[in-house]
This record gives sequence, C-alpha cells and structure tokens, in this order.
Amino acid sequence: MSRLIKLLVVLIFGLFFTGFLLLGQVGCSQPQQQAAQNLLGAISEGVDTTLEEPEQLVFAGQVSAGNGRWANGYVAVLFKNGVEIARTNTGLVDAPLSGAGPMDGVFELRIRNEYKLKQTHAFFDANAQPISMQSVMGMVGMQYIGTWFANLNPNSIRTISIPEKQLVYTLVILEMPLDQLPESYQSGNLSLNGELLVTSASATSGNENVALQATPAPQPTPQSNFQLLLLPSQNGGQDWHLQLTGYYGNRWDVWERFVAGKGHSMSWETFKEAVLVHNPQLESDGFVFYPHKAYLLPTTN
Repeated sequence: MSRLIKLLVVLIFGLFFTGFLLLGQVGCSQPQQQAAQNLLGAISEGVDTTLEEPEQLVFAGQVSAGNGRWANGYVAVLFKNGVEIARTNTGLVDAPLSGAGPMDGVFELRIRNEYKLKQTHAFFDANAQPISMQSVMGMVGMQYIGTWFANLNPNSIRTISIPEKQLVYTLVILEMPLDQLPESYQSGNLSLNGELLVTSASATSGNENVALQATPAPQPTPQSNFQLLLLPSQNGGQDWHLQLTGYYGNRWDVWERFVAGKGHSMSWETFKEAVLVHNPQLESDGFVFYPHKAYLLPTTN
C-alpha cells in the first residue's frame, strides 16, 4: 500500500471515528471520554507526522561544460558516507527545485528518506555553512525535500552533511560523459575515501583483482601557483613543447586556461584525447594534473 493510500485511510478512519465518538460521548463516563480524547490525539499526531516526513530526498542541479553551454549526457553520482547509492545523467529535465521550468544539463537524484529527515534538521555544506532545504508538496503533505546546485561543471563536487544523523551525502559530477566512461567508472566501481575518489575494475587475468586506484576528488577551484616553460620544438612548427608544472586540476581546467584561444584552434574534443598521448601518466593518475609533475601542452611557434 502506498503512502498516499495509507494516509487517506487514516484520515477517513479518523474522521469517521471522531464523529462516532462525538455522538457517543453524551452517554459515556468521564474515564471513557478521556480515553476517546487520548485516541483522537494519537490519530492527529500520526497524521501530522506523516505530513511532515517526506518520502524522498532530492538533490538536483545543472551542469555546464564551458562557455555557458549546458551539458547533457554527463553523469551525476551520489555517495552516502563514501558509498555510491544513486546516479543519473544530465538532460532536458523540468526540476521543480530550480523554479525555471524545463532546461538542458539538468539532473535529479532521488533517494528514499530512510532517516526520516525533515526541514527542521540542520544541513551543512563542506565549509560548515547551513544549507536551506526546499520542500515540494504532493497531493497530501510533503512529497519531498531537497536542494538545487547551480554552477556545476564536469568534476564538480558538493557535500551535504547532517551531523545529527552522522550522515554525509556527496555529489560528484564525473569528468567524462556517459558514452566515454571507462569500465572503472561504471556503477558499482566507484567509492569515496575521505577526499579521494576510488575507482576499481572487477577482474583481471587469473584470480587477482585490480588494485584500487585512488585519485583526488575534484576541487571547485584549481591551484594557480603554476609555471610554464617553452621547451625546444621538435619539428619547428606547431608542437607539444609547452611544459606545465605546479598546477592541480583536470583536463577541462587545463584546456580552458592554457589552450582555448591561445594562438591555435584546438578544440576540447581534440585536446582531451591528444593530451593523453603526450602525457600518458594522466590516465593512470585518474586524468588529474598534479603540481609535482610536469606535463606537455600544445603551442605554436
């Protein structure tokens, strides 16, 4: 029986029983009248609780792949205390939490409200700042509570903690769209270890398992204490001989900051594949640029 049907049954039964008791109270003794009032109070409290506690929690948002363009086909993953519990893709979605109607690049992650969270609980972000949860009403009572995340990009991460319940929900937007995800990023192969995104493949040759590969979880703002060094060109023309050190970020960060519009017309689609050829260590590092490593970028000469 669904929650709505159960609630309607309780309401109908409560109204019927209330009328019956009111008619019968004239001939009842004082203890019987008090017992009837106690029962009515319990029914009313049960209905109020049902109305306050939504069935679902919803985390929604919109992802931009750069240049202000909304990005469809990217993967949003939700972790609870480090364990993946839900994922979905961005697309054309009418998310009530946005208040803007149907839009591209939008996702909604819905989970069961198993901890009976309400708006009166305290929700915090990664900086210990309060998060205001919105409510969406259903036919009877609250349908769900949730929050809307704007300004998301591939590799964005957002944290929602509820200290009273010792809960931490973490939202991660994966770097690659769904059609480019490797096996290690498929559902069931991801987890969070503190601030590390851990990927694993299921099997290799023989009876051995692939070692867990820990990669830093995406950071909202990359570090900027970088250095660029122009190395001698190997062919005297357009080449990958611009050396980058001291920078932390993902491929999109590097392309947007050091490649896009820097004297050549290399597209993001070309760069994200070519950079792996010239910097093969990136793949084993989870496609993350580390400050203590050197990388080659394209340039013109």
